[in-house]
Amino acid sequence: MTLAIETSCDDTSVAVVEKGIQHGRTVGQLHFHKKVTSDNSEYQGVHPLVSLQSHQENLALLITEAIDHLPLQDEHLASRTSNSRVGETMTRRLPDFISVTRGPGMRSNLFTGLDTAKGLAVAWQKPLVGVHHMQAHALTPRMVSALESYNTSDAPAGPSSPNTVFTQDSTVDHTPDFPFMSVLASGGHTLIIHSASLTDHRVLGTTTDIACGECLDKVARVVLPAEVLQSTKSTMYGALLEAFALPDKSQGRHSPGHDASPSAPVSELPVHTAQTYLDTYGPQYNWYRVSTNQEDAMRKSMTKWGWALNRPLTKSSGGTKINSLEMSFSGITTMAERIIRHGMDPDTKKLHRNERAAADISIEERKDLARETMRAAFEHVASRVVLGLQSLHHVTTAKPAVVIAGGVAANLLASTLCAHGYSDVELHFPPPKFCTDNAAMIGWAGLEMFEAGYTDPLSIRAIRKWPLSELLHPPRDG
Repeated sequence: MTLAIETSCDDTSVAVVEKGIQHGRTVGQLHFHKKVTSDNSEYQGVHPLVSLQSHQENLALLITEAIDHLPLQDEHLASRTSNSRVGETMTRRLPDFISVTRGPGMRSNLFTGLDTAKGLAVAWQKPLVGVHHMQAHALTPRMVSALESYNTSDAPAGPSSPNTVFTQDSTVDHTPDFPFMSVLASGGHTLIIHSASLTDHRVLGTTTDIACGECLDKVARVVLPAEVLQSTKSTMYGALLEAFALPDKSQGRHSPGHDASPSAPVSELPVHTAQTYLDTYGPQYNWYRVSTNQEDAMRKSMTKWGWALNRPLTKSSGGTKINSLEMSFSGITTMAERIIRHGMDPDTKKLHRNERAAADISIEERKDLARETMRAAFEHVASRVVLGLQSLHHVTTAKPAVVIAGGVAANLLASTLCAHGYSDVELHFPPPKFCTDNAAMIGWAGLEMFEAGYTDPLSIRAIRKWPLSELLHPPRDG
């Protein structure tokens, strides 16, 4: 069991996560999980100082609440250290170790969580595990699988159940098993990764400019009507863009049980192949058709307004980059901003010289631009998923499972477009609540690393930039 802390950006999150074996399967239990997001709405983006102040104000409160949710001491595990407050008759178990996000992220924010974690490790005399934020995103489907496997229908809830043994055991299978391919897409990163093992992650492709999530956020700030932006305190503009363009489709995938209490049964979900996923969610996007070639794609992307958003890198370097794993999203952002500012002549297909007033842009055109922005960005990512699978043919004969994680993965259109390609590939999408930054995934990654024998000294420092390929040998001054 671990107490986990996440403070890499603007979310302050704490979790208590436990892992064990039930009926021969790896299972997990969330005893506590809570998140507080700083209010950055005034700045229409993450303000470093505001986020840091939010961590300083909320982290200790969340940890206090988490301690109150530590499981009661099991009489069969009397050898474990107990934690009793003065005047309390109940004795609670201490975590076996402390997990905390070490990087990458905003350095000051990371240090807030890391220094607090060090204090807990010293006070409780427990080991410390510094977690790589992107590794945690990649391992999230394994956590979800374990949470869904936890079954209390025939036994009392909690680790005292005779049918559940919560202990460190790295020999039990996890789903998905290694190797698998990950698409990690968020506001700060867009990576295609081949995960050969827990600690062996090779970057196949990444963005040369801005991340996919940053692209969506920037477009949302210019496309969304002013009243929409002013009516929310959320700075998750990508989610607002989806809700604006596709209001009936923006609730994401339903995963039963994840809003239940930690001790409640969690319904198990079947593993989806790409085809079964499309059969389930594809009909919601009956307007979308896969293009047969580049000319077909350009024709389909043309709107009645005279503008089109084409897939990036189709013409760069004479078209040689169209089949590379390189990604770029700044062109989508720039074109969307120009369309909003000037508008397009439907006859000449050229931008107007003069800028147009915001009141002259119809809601219909704004919605079309929001939808086309997402389509262009997600088609770009989906094409790299297919190319990534093709590039792994020389590594393995079997197609690896594909994990789509990170904040962008909460977008149902993104996951649906990524399902196009190899119909028999297993796809793993975390529920939306686990796509964005959270301490539960940090705790799970910490559990897997701890089981594998990895801990960190109390002298470790936060790492602002930390390539996932350097997981075990992080830069000294990242």
